[in-house]
Amino acid sequence: MIRIPRWLVAGLATLFALFHAALGIWSLGSYEEPGLAATAIVIYLAAVLPSIILYRPEKLPIEQALFNFAAAVLVPLLINSQLDPDQADVYSTWYVIGIATLMATTAVRQQIVLAWAGTLVMVGQVFAWRGFIDGLQVGLTGAVMLVFAGHTISIGLQRAYRDTMEFTQEAIEIRSQQASNAAASEERSQRLENAMRGALPMLTIIQNQHGALDDNQKLEAKLLEASLRDEIRGTGLINPYVRESVKLARLRGVEVILLDEGGLDHVEQGHKQEILFKASEAISRIHSGRVTLRAPAGESWCVTLVATRPGIAKPDLWLKF
Repeated sequence: MIRIPRWLVAGLATLFALFHAALGIWSLGSYEEPGLAATAIVIYLAAVLPSIILYRPEKLPIEQALFNFAAAVLVPLLINSQLDPDQADVYSTWYVIGIATLMATTAVRQQIVLAWAGTLVMVGQVFAWRGFIDGLQVGLTGAVMLVFAGHTISIGLQRAYRDTMEFTQEAIEIRSQQASNAAASEERSQRLENAMRGALPMLTIIQNQHGALDDNQKLEAKLLEASLRDEIRGTGLINPYVRESVKLARLRGVEVILLDEGGLDHVEQGHKQEILFKASEAISRIHSGRVTLRAPAGESWCVTLVATRPGIAKPDLWLKF
């Protein structure tokens, strides 16, 4: 896509606007009171030049837009009052395209309502001053088309801005997701590495003894296997409190299952630790049966804890955090 510098567009628009003022200055001798005509030219320049050159945001400030509307009302009044309709020519009626240029600029700068209001006022004054047919001959058709072009450009700029913002937001979300996935993957890898490092002594014993373990070693191996499973399936549910309470529960004969499905992924860290601390306290109070600690995705809660015993239909404990 070819990108046109803002200064170039502003420069060309300024030259176009100054051209109409130059026509007015050239025609000062055509007016009954040149001083009033010169005042109209000054008002026009005071409106059109700031509208083109100033204001970095795309939308024109409402104060400037209202001043532009006032100029669209005053300039035709001043010029028409000093000009004989039968003596008027394209040069002396410079304000028709001049005000259209001002209103087109106002429309491009996102003040469309005031731009069309000013255009209609100017057109109405020309018709009232010179009549419908003769009024069209001083450039009203071109003036309306110029404002319409400004309106069209304004809509295009709004759409381009909206599309740009949507694309930027999507890019930010994609990058955030990529960073989150990378961080989660790195954390998961680190957890597994730590878990395997902790499992290495027991694996060495199993290898050296060819699987012939005593009761204590079998219990230790069983706990180790469960902790490795926790690291894989319950990553987001593990902190020092949960890890310790789960270990003690298993030593009491309680079956503990951790399932992390993403329910804590977007929870603030302090709140997450508070939830896990409460869950670890609840696990510490359970002495038999099975405990399932789960972080479901897409629910209004973050974590559920369910404690059941064989042969009993109703859970002993069912908590939502």
